[in-house]
Amino acid sequence: MKFLVFISLVISIWYVMRWFQQEAAKRIQPRRRDERRGGRTMRATDTVVCSKCGAYVPADYPTACDRTGCPFPGVG
Repeated sequence: MKFLVFISLVISIWYVMRWFQQEAAKRIQPRRRDERRGGRTMRATDTVVCSKCGAYVPADYPTACDRTGCPFPGVG
């Protein structure tokens, strides 16, 4: 009887571990697919603060805010 309980415990632990591995693979697979396609994730970029309104704008391509005298070029 103890042997059957032990075997059933081992089998149930094996199934649970297998299920966790499959779930982890499902979460990792889309990330790998995106990396192969050139990566569709957003990249971090440096920001600067507008001296008029205090908004953070990308340093590479800052855009003007709606306030007069905005230090950044563009339509604002």
